[in-house]
Amino acid sequence: MSVLNAIRKDLIDAFNDASYNRVSAEVSVSRRPELCDFQCNTALKLTGQYGKTSLEIAESVAEKLKDRHELHYDVSVQTPGFINITLTDAWLVNYLNSVLEDPYLGSEPAINPQKIIVDFGGANVAKALHVGHLRSAVIGESIIRLLRFKGHEVIGDIHLGDWGLQMGLVIEMLKSEQPDLPYFQFEKAKAYPNLPPFDIDKLTELYTNANIKSKEDQAFRALAAQATASLQEGHAGYLALWQHMMNVSVADLKKNYGALQVTFDLWLGESDSQAAIPFVIKWLEDRKLLVVSEGAKVVFVDEETDKKPMPPCIFQKSNGAVLYGATDLATLYQRIEHHHPDEIIYVVDKRQELHFEQIARVAYKSEIVPSHTKISFIGFGTMNGHDGKPFKTRDGGVMSLKDLINTLIQGAKSRLVDTIEDKDKDDIALAIGVGALKFGDLSNLPVRDYVFDLEQFTSFEGKTGPYIQYALVRIASIKKKINVEESETFPITPPVTDSERNLMLKLCMFSAWVDLATSLRQPSKICDYVFELSQTFNHFYHEVHIISEQDMIKKMSYYSLLGLTQKVIKQCLWLLGIQELEKM
Repeated sequence: MSVLNAIRKDLIDAFNDASYNRVSAEVSVSRRPELCDFQCNTALKLTGQYGKTSLEIAESVAEKLKDRHELHYDVSVQTPGFINITLTDAWLVNYLNSVLEDPYLGSEPAINPQKIIVDFGGANVAKALHVGHLRSAVIGESIIRLLRFKGHEVIGDIHLGDWGLQMGLVIEMLKSEQPDLPYFQFEKAKAYPNLPPFDIDKLTELYTNANIKSKEDQAFRALAAQATASLQEGHAGYLALWQHMMNVSVADLKKNYGALQVTFDLWLGESDSQAAIPFVIKWLEDRKLLVVSEGAKVVFVDEETDKKPMPPCIFQKSNGAVLYGATDLATLYQRIEHHHPDEIIYVVDKRQELHFEQIARVAYKSEIVPSHTKISFIGFGTMNGHDGKPFKTRDGGVMSLKDLINTLIQGAKSRLVDTIEDKDKDDIALAIGVGALKFGDLSNLPVRDYVFDLEQFTSFEGKTGPYIQYALVRIASIKKKINVEESETFPITPPVTDSERNLMLKLCMFSAWVDLATSLRQPSKICDYVFELSQTFNHFYHEVHIISEQDMIKKMSYYSLLGLTQKVIKQCLWLLGIQELEKM
């Protein structure tokens, strides 16, 4: 059982023993570690209910807790009614020895594991990834890892943007440049070329130029819209081009997401939901939810409890074109039919919150999604430059993710020690650079904007990814010098110094921080914890002479404590999707 849950259970028993029944005791890590390890303020909330002061209630509960668990806790009471709890050294040591060989390091699996779909990534095909795609991928991957670590069945879906106007823009731009290609000669040919007429760079160039032209040339934009409609109606040549776009784009996406250690279980896109759109439109019409308003077909989703205006969700324009509302509702329908999830989580730009609130209301109102299936929205902010605006290249363009990663690699490589062999430098620099980027991103709450700072992110000091990775390098070096078989285990003995005890206590808190990060869907909590753990380890390392320790029992205890610290840091890095290192 996790430390916080164990203390909470003991406190509930103590409240019951003191005749305060059915009390849900609240326990938190003490903000004043010089006084105690944990604190309970539940007595303050019971004032007036039993004709006693909160101090009297706290004192009576504290006595019961002492009687039950005098070997576990040192208990005291503080005005006006706080119960202060300090773990005994014996309890600390017993707990840590019990988790030495536990693959979950003391973390408890979810009592009721669920099936959860995480919609993240959301990249558009026909162009290379850029920095705007970063946060969804990094945050979504970490949330998936947290949920899986707790025992949930999780399905990650990239939900590609592969069926909208951008496809028509590329088709029309390519047609203007190479009108003799067979895709434009016949609506249906015997066969189209197996090799695509572009690579990812050319595809990105086509999209970029087409996007610019469509804003200046209305006639071109109209042609692109017609090409999009023809594609969606089954034009064979355009479908063949579309398949080329998909193959080239997905290969590049997998390469770039792979560099970020981000993976997806499903590579579905908007195109995969098109077959279900007529069904959901009819479903809404049959339930008289879809109505005509100003020529468009909409569903009104406003409720009496709304504190601000809630516009209707538009599904179909007056010209018959279906919008993202129809695509997203059809996708929800397919997910319910195929996977029967308990929860669906969207990790998308926070500016889309209104849209997904509308979709969720339509889904529940129409019963396309059953009421017991939870729809969650995790909106994220932007990664900005020093000017506070979304991060761009020096010439003002949006930086590609590939270029950003290369920039990070060069920044990390400049900080590596000279003793590392050249053949290893690129791989280590990649791990440091990507780790720095992901830790810098995940350290922030998802909803917050933040400033990208290359120098700060790749620093080996402060709250950064390289600082955490270097803590692992230091532990590996110490263990190697102790020269003990990795498979051997030795009991952890009671702490001698404050820094040793602080490290033990911090290790005990791993499961509590994982629970917090998972329940809040906030990987930033893992960043906070692993940084504090690394700091605590470094204080211990500088204060205690581990290698020169003459007492072999104590030295082997240090070895086990280092091993457990190493495991916990590695697990935290895995939860964040950051590669561990043994040299840097």
